[in-house]
Formats: sequence, C-alpha cells, structure tokens
Amino acid sequence: MNQNQLDLQAVNELKMLSLDMINHAGGGYPGIVMDMSPVMFTLYSRILNVYPDNPKFMNRDRVIVSASHMAPLYYATLYMAGYPITKDDLMMYRRLDSKVPGLPEKNEYLGIEATTGYAGDGVGISVGIEMARRYYDALIKKEDNRLDLLNFTTYCLMSDADMMSGSAYEAMSLASAQNLSNLVFIYDANNMNGEGSLNGVLVADYLKQFQGMGFYVDVVGEKDAANIKEIERAINAAKNSNRPALVVFKNIIGKDSFNEGKNVVHGTPLSFDDMSSLRRKYNLFLPPFEISKDSVLHLGKKIKERTEKISKKWNEHYAKAKSLNSESLNKVLGVLNGDANTIMFDASQYKINDGYREEMLESSSKVLNLVAKKSNLFLGGSAEGLYQCKTIIDGGELNSLTLPLARNIRFGAREAAMAHILNGMSLMGLRVYGSTRLCFANEMKAGIRSSAVMNLPVTYIFTHDSLYSSMEGPTRIPVDELAMLRSIPNLYNFRPADIVEMMSSWQCILSLNKPCSLLVSTASVPKLPGSNGSGVMRGGYIIKKEYSRLDGIIIATGSEVVSAMQISYDLYQAGIDLRVVSMPSVELFLAQGSEYIESVLPSGVKTAVIEALKGDTWYRFATNPSYVLSIDDFAYSGAPIEVLQKMNFDYDSLKAKIESLMK
Repeated sequence: MNQNQLDLQAVNELKMLSLDMINHAGGGYPGIVMDMSPVMFTLYSRILNVYPDNPKFMNRDRVIVSASHMAPLYYATLYMAGYPITKDDLMMYRRLDSKVPGLPEKNEYLGIEATTGYAGDGVGISVGIEMARRYYDALIKKEDNRLDLLNFTTYCLMSDADMMSGSAYEAMSLASAQNLSNLVFIYDANNMNGEGSLNGVLVADYLKQFQGMGFYVDVVGEKDAANIKEIERAINAAKNSNRPALVVFKNIIGKDSFNEGKNVVHGTPLSFDDMSSLRRKYNLFLPPFEISKDSVLHLGKKIKERTEKISKKWNEHYAKAKSLNSESLNKVLGVLNGDANTIMFDASQYKINDGYREEMLESSSKVLNLVAKKSNLFLGGSAEGLYQCKTIIDGGELNSLTLPLARNIRFGAREAAMAHILNGMSLMGLRVYGSTRLCFANEMKAGIRSSAVMNLPVTYIFTHDSLYSSMEGPTRIPVDELAMLRSIPNLYNFRPADIVEMMSSWQCILSLNKPCSLLVSTASVPKLPGSNGSGVMRGGYIIKKEYSRLDGIIIATGSEVVSAMQISYDLYQAGIDLRVVSMPSVELFLAQGSEYIESVLPSGVKTAVIEALKGDTWYRFATNPSYVLSIDDFAYSGAPIEVLQKMNFDYDSLKAKIESLMK
C-alpha cells in the first residue's frame, strides 16, 4: 500500500477500534469518535513530539482532552501509538479498575496528562501548563540563554460543550492577554449534542470572535474536515504562529453511520447493522478489537522518525545544562523529571512576641512571603484580589510575556478559570496558590474538585471568611462555602485562629502535598495563650484547659476561638469550668487515632461549637444540634456588630447560649 492508502486504513481501523470499545462497554459517545478520528490520527502521526517508550520525557508535547467524551478514541490512539495499553485493556473500557476508565484519568505512563470531565476544565488546565512551561523556560534561560530544553506545545482537544463553558472562555481570554503562543486549541465543531442541533444555543463566527481576542484562527471543513493533508497544514500553521491558536474543524457528527448528522449518534452505541455497514464501507473485515500490523507499525514509525532527531538535539542541550553544576537549575530539572517539589518550612523556627496583635490578612501575607523565600518554584495569584486578599509576593512584579519570571499572576475576575489553570501549573510540578474572597469559592468548585481528584497540591487562599468581614449583605457574606469545601473528599481545609496557627497551617499545607484551602479572617487577632504548632499539625487541640473539673467543651475555629476563650474565662467566674478546643482543620483532626481524639474530646462531656458559618460539619462533635452555634441562614447588609446582634451571634448572645447549655 502507498502512503495515502496506509493513512486511510489506519484512520478507519482507529475509528472501528474505538467504536468496538463503546459497543463492548454498552455505552459511550460514538459521534465524536467518528468525526475526530482523522484529526487524532494526523495529530499523532504527523505533528506531536511524543515518546511512547519514555512517556514522561520532560519536553514531550502535551495533549489535554477537554472533550473528555472522546476517551475511547484517545485510548485507541495511544494503544496504536505504542503506549503500554493492550487490547485486553481496551476491552475493559468503563470497567472497574480499568486502565481506560469512562473519562480520561491522569496517568503519564500511559500518555494521559490530566483527569478531565467538566466542560472547560481541560481548557484551563492547558493554559496552566503553558504558563508553567514559560516560567520554567525563563528560569532555565536565566542560567544560560542558549539552553532550549522546554519548547513543547500544548494541544487542547475541545468540543461544543467546552465552547459553551464560561470557564473555557475565561481561560482562553487570559491565554490571549498573556500571549501564550505554545498553545493550540483543536475544536470539534459538530454543532450537535444529545438534545439535538445547537442552532439557537451556540452561534459563533469563530474567525471574528477569536481573532478579536487576539488568537490565530483557522477554520477547516467547508469541504472536507477529514482530509489528512489539510488537517496537518492547519495544525502546523497554528503551532508555528506567534499567538495562542484555535483550529476549528467543522465536522459532521457520526460521519458514515446510519445516523450521520443526527443527535442520536452523540451518546448511543451504534447498532450491529450499522457497525457491519461501516466495516463493509471501509473494507475492514477483521473481528472486533483486531487491527492490522500495518496500521500499528505505520503510526509508530511516523512518531519515531519525527522524534529521533529532535530528542538527539535535546539531549545535547540537557548535557550542557547538567555540566553547569547549578544547584537552582538542577532543582528545576529534577522537578521536571518528576521529583517532588518539596518546600521545607518549619514554623517553630519563628518566634512570635507574646504581645503580637495584627489583622489576620497581614499575618497571612507575611507567612506567604516567608514561604516564597524558600523556593522560586512557589508562585500564585488572585482573581482580582492580589491587594485586597494581600496575597502578593514581595517585589510586586506581575507575570507577563515581558516579565515571565514574576511570581504574581493576575487572573482577572476569573475565579472558575483560575482553579483549572492552577491545576495545569501544578501538573507541571510547581507549588501554586490562588486567592479570592471566600464568597466566590462556589464558582471554583469544579476546579477545586479536580485538584482533589488528581491529588494536586494546589493551595486555595480564601479571605474575608465570615460575616465579620463584610457590610455588603448576603451575596458577599460566605455562610455556606466552608461547608461546601469540607464536603470535598481529599481536600484539607485550614481556618487558623492566630499568627501561630497561621504559620503552622502553612507548614501542614506544604508537608501534606495535597490540595488544601486556607481561610483567612479580616479580624485583628492577638497571639493567643495556648496556641501551638504541634496541635495544629494534628488538626485540633486543647488551646485552653479547664482549671480543675471539666464541665464542658467549646470547639471553635478561626477568629471565633478568641470569643470562645473569653467566654470560658467569664463563665469560670460564674462557676462553669470549660475547656476550649481550637480545630483549624477538621479533616486533619479526624485523621488522628481514636486515642488522641478521645483525649481532646472525651465522651460524655457536654460539647458545644462556635463557628460563624453554616454548622453542618459540627453535628458529629456536638452533644446535640442545639449545641452548634452557627450561622445557618443568609446574613444581612449592615455594620458587622449590627448584623451580629440581629442574628444573635454577638458576644453577649453567644455567652448566654453557652451558659444555658452548660449549666
């Protein structure tokens, strides 16, 4: 067979293999598999610099499948390209413990760069990867400007669902503003979903729309979006542009099936007759899951021929970099090779004066900058809150094309995209943080949840953390967001009470190597007697012990610990001897052994909780629901003291409730 015949056979076999997976599993999305097979084959056979024998090679091109419902086509392509996926693995599609789950899940050994599933999340991840690449490249070139070790391109595969996602537009807008030129978005514009045609739902002149945003744009498919030479031309032109690029493929969903162009083919496996018809049309008569050796060898050979020269030249640059014997450069190269980005931070090294008193936002800023001094692989930013949230790294320079080594990122008012972008940066090994007011946390939930699913050590800093922080009313007073954050598995949340707990919370965050959130009050708080780092490391501890007998316990977090301690002092004068437990991290406390938990919260002792947020978390600890003193309704606009009094959460009201409960 000649080259064109081999290409056509490989595309059709790739398509049928993907459809076999869907039919065998009894579910999937055949429509996108059929119309994007030519694009996927062309991308891997003609364009990508990938290394199936060395899948974690640091300068590999990244492929992020934001159109996650094309997973079978993704897996089948990786199998044909030579990654360690077998035919038996493909037959386990959508099965328990499969290497090829229903939607892509991060596994670099198999060539799967990220877990995706939410519309738009892969778009933000791709932007984050390119931001991280640019930062690393600047660090490397700072050592020797001739070193060209990190010049890969990130390709993001998108669908109509991504184009309807607000977070995707947020991320692409930032990519343009930052001129992230090693970034190519490949869009399957088949204008169809499970409900039917997207006419009346999604209308766009992509040339005008994205050119207006500063993108390089190409539209393919007015005549034939399956033409391999045209696909190759368009993607290479996008890759070689000096701007972020969008290549739009105007495809016909389910091309060549009985239901070509119909919404039923979006998410319904093809019938037996339809599959048989396709095999006859493509002149393929191998059994299901069988592909010819010619197709496999053809794709593998194309990849190897393209990458051998590139990797040889890269190895020369790498040898030169290692010969410099630079400690900072070796750290960068180590992280890019998969070493953990460990930042050592020991809170006990810092001595706090007993008279210390400061707004927690200021304390947070100081500790953040102490951490930043430990590593240049620690950076982050804010969704329009660098100065309001006080999360700016000293020096104040803002990351940009002309200042790629600046460590402060302005995400703009793009909370949703910020979370996904941070995930992309974290996938590249950077320790990153993003900040905003707590009332906007719900806008970030999809990205935070993805951090938790992928176990990425992203830190989310949420400020203005309770009704003490605002006069702006229910939309800006975050009564419900912490309960939401605590409901996310594998996310550790910290709400420190003072400077000591703030510092120790950061030590926990850096040592856990997991996704975390840090909640910061705007209150001015003293260094509390009894606060200690070792207690924070266990999530909760006795910050004030009872004097002689244990009449009851008050659990509190954040700035409410100050009120709890004062209440315990006042009620001791009334003959009630109370223990106060500070619990900055519920998740960390529950991870302790039962013996420790019992020593802090002994069974049978009256236990109340004070937290100026929704109280769902606390019913497991309190004597009964009436012992949970929380804010379980939307707050009001007004001066904080007036709002507290109206909601019976001012100091006198809290003290009276605790006294009544403990008598």
